[in-house]
Amino acid sequence: MKQSESHVFFTSWHQLYQTAERGEGVYLYNSDGKRYLDAIGGMFVVTIGHGIKEIGNAMAEQAGKLCFANRNVFTSQPQEHLANKIIEMSPSGMDRVFFVTSGSTANEIALQITRQYQIERGYPSKYKIIGQWHNYYGATIGALSMSGNLATRRRMNMEPYFLDFPHIQPPHCYQCPFRSSHPGCGLACANELATMIEQEGPASIAGFIATPIIGGTGGAIVPPPGYYERIREICDYYNILFIADEVITGFGRLGKNFGIEHWNTIPDIITTGKTLGSGYSSIGAVIVHERIWNAFMDSNKKGILLLSTYSGHPVSCAAALSVQNYITKHGLIERCAVIGRYLKNSLQDLAEREPLIGDVRGEGLFLGIEFVQDQETRRPFPRSMQLQEKITHAAFEHGLIVSGRFGTGAGIDGDHISISPPFIITEDECDELIGILEASIKQVKDFL
Repeated sequence: MKQSESHVFFTSWHQLYQTAERGEGVYLYNSDGKRYLDAIGGMFVVTIGHGIKEIGNAMAEQAGKLCFANRNVFTSQPQEHLANKIIEMSPSGMDRVFFVTSGSTANEIALQITRQYQIERGYPSKYKIIGQWHNYYGATIGALSMSGNLATRRRMNMEPYFLDFPHIQPPHCYQCPFRSSHPGCGLACANELATMIEQEGPASIAGFIATPIIGGTGGAIVPPPGYYERIREICDYYNILFIADEVITGFGRLGKNFGIEHWNTIPDIITTGKTLGSGYSSIGAVIVHERIWNAFMDSNKKGILLLSTYSGHPVSCAAALSVQNYITKHGLIERCAVIGRYLKNSLQDLAEREPLIGDVRGEGLFLGIEFVQDQETRRPFPRSMQLQEKITHAAFEHGLIVSGRFGTGAGIDGDHISISPPFIITEDECDELIGILEASIKQVKDFL
């Protein structure tokens, strides 16, 4: 659709937007009937596939029964049942759930809970949340302040509004910011958290936030073994909360209920969003450990103030509950782990044939490819070449949707793409994905 024909506030002025007409399985169809393999699950969102009618039926049934109730007065059966389901799936000790409308608001609420928790414990000076460079935690001012994706921060020009939150280097072994390698590095990337806390002053630090695997802005950067165990030790030593952002990685995307389960670590707070509703509803959740809840109950007899009109929205909760029950019924988390290994192996085979590919990484069905000029030196492409834009555009023209970002190198240079299809993708569909991607890379390479 031409933007001149629409009243929608699009955010890219020169793009010609296709009209998505319908979805079925791992495919999307535009208004002209062209088929696209949705290898990014919308935007790391769709897990069970497009067009699952029983989810829509559950939403319609709930809307006909109860569409909304003031959360300050009522709870509802969908909210209660979904909270129970989430706690069943969560790591040991996670005990309470606060529902929100997105991953951004989940991280914003996590920030607020962390601040109020420190106040209740008698540490009113603790307010800063330490984030990671490369990472993105959401679009609210608090979430953007925690975010460390330089490209996003610079492009938005919102610096005057950001809170003075510090950041540490990401655990990016392929492009190690400490110019070292694991295990000889001694987990320098994790130990930088302790250094940063001391530098800022322990009395000012309330928490640390990280994604188990760094998301679309990092191209599925996987921390080394022992990373989150060390992070947990540091957080405990300095009495700060560890927030695991599982907006992308939660509810099976990495082949386990939650991504953090790949490490022997339990966070204080888990935030979720995209994968909770699989795109059928806009819903997120903040999952809180029992020790946080008990601290509030012991010290505050009135409750705490968390604002969200649509928290616990009955129709959204019914949709998410139906999605999670569907995942359980069809064993899709276990399937995600198996088909994820097949797709990752196929991408690694592609890397053997394609010198532009420097690294293939990820877990489950959250995978990333980092492009380099030279595999030996791992030298990234300059931003001026816009490599990932060219590859993602070529793939789209051939009927494949992937997500590309830049800044994988030193924050601006460097290109990667992320691949995150629905859990139901088959081996044949994985082969189709690889074929289109390989042809697209070769097409772009011919003009470099």
